[in-house]
Amino acid sequence: METNEQAQRERYREVERALAKLVEEIEEVEDGDVKELEQKIYKGALEIGRKLFQCRINKGGEKAPGKQMGDCGHEQHLVGYRTKQILTLMGKVEFKRAYYQCQRGKEEEHHKLCGQGRSPADQVWGIDQRRTTPGVQEYISYLCARLTFEEAAETFSRLLPLSISARQAQSLMEPVGKAVAEREEKVLKALFEQASCKHTSREEQKELCMPKRIERLYIEMDGIMERLRRGTVEMEVLEEKRKGDVYRELKVGTIFEAERGRERSELAPEVWVDTPKENSMRYVARRTAKGDFDQLLYGLARQSGLEQAKQIVVLGDGAAWIWKLADEHFPGAVQIVDLYHAQEHLWQVARAVYGPQTEAATVWAKHACDLLVHGKIEDLVAAIAALPPIAPEPGESRSVPEKAVDYFTTNAERMRYPTFRAQGMHLGSGIAEAACKTVVATRLKRSGMRWTPDGLDALLPLRTCVLNQTYDDFWEGQPRLVA
Repeated sequence: METNEQAQRERYREVERALAKLVEEIEEVEDGDVKELEQKIYKGALEIGRKLFQCRINKGGEKAPGKQMGDCGHEQHLVGYRTKQILTLMGKVEFKRAYYQCQRGKEEEHHKLCGQGRSPADQVWGIDQRRTTPGVQEYISYLCARLTFEEAAETFSRLLPLSISARQAQSLMEPVGKAVAEREEKVLKALFEQASCKHTSREEQKELCMPKRIERLYIEMDGIMERLRRGTVEMEVLEEKRKGDVYRELKVGTIFEAERGRERSELAPEVWVDTPKENSMRYVARRTAKGDFDQLLYGLARQSGLEQAKQIVVLGDGAAWIWKLADEHFPGAVQIVDLYHAQEHLWQVARAVYGPQTEAATVWAKHACDLLVHGKIEDLVAAIAALPPIAPEPGESRSVPEKAVDYFTTNAERMRYPTFRAQGMHLGSGIAEAACKTVVATRLKRSGMRWTPDGLDALLPLRTCVLNQTYDDFWEGQPRLVA
């Protein structure tokens, strides 16, 4: 009778024969046919890898150590060997392993058997009640962070000898995204605990005395609306009355270290304008309703060198929540209203008062923008207040010019653009807008896409993890599937 050791040796001999056959096949490839040579080696290497995987995993699976204790609390006995198909990066693998079952009566008087069974080898390899390897989950989740589920599944199936559906891709991705979010929260908690400690070790004190030098760290924020499936979130009265999906806000933040750019300031020609330092851009994105964006942004800033930065600059479009967040988490930071958003406000005023595409609107807007660019906010507010009064728009209690007066008065100190330009600061939050496009729009706002809160909460941290180049760190030392 053939022993397990003999069967295992025969399997490895099959691998040796497959390798020898592959060598013969590539020797027969005609000189110059690099495509054929490459394809044969690629497919052959995957097939040999599949066979090696099967050999190694079956070596442990076929061991029968005797009696086992089951979850039911009873002894389980070997009843045979069962085969399970495993989905690996090299293709499908047949895993033959010992199967144990409880033979004890659950209710002795009725002679019924408990019947609970299991394969201990499944638990050893981390595939209990699953048949996908961590490698497959890691690869497909990465693709899902960058592509639609359909594109990710198609790309995966094209590059590797394993077919996977869009639904399978999503099912494998979601627990990874949730695990990434949990890891971020754990790191964040540790950062806050560290910040609250009154004493530091000698090593930490030494590190604080000789910090990495960062001249200027920028923090930019913006909001973007995302389409959600109807009924997946609590709806307002107006939303319930109208048909279709609903929209909710996502907040996106980007942090980067500045370096001298190639452009000179138009307000201070002798000064070079800041530009993001290469590989310093980091992102965070969350649903506004989830409520932890501000803390995650602060945590990311700490990781990006907040404590080592000589100067912090917070840029935004003028929304009140941005400045509230900045005051709470980044006190002392220079706060700047994006120049281009401020200019848009002035054009809205001009069109509301003089009508769209009129010469009078253009003349007034250009003069107002000139005052804005040169930081003459008090003169600008006076110019808006001097405009002819107009009625509020439908559904509004105040007119466009009246709201603009409040906007520019409130943000006056955030609009001293000559002062900012003299220091080489860039004035546009275009990077935050680009972040909204990079993090959200490019992946989550494709044609016909609708999301659930759970889907967003899984994909957003996963996508920023990939964009921040921390995805490999997450998987390091992760031998099992993320469930």
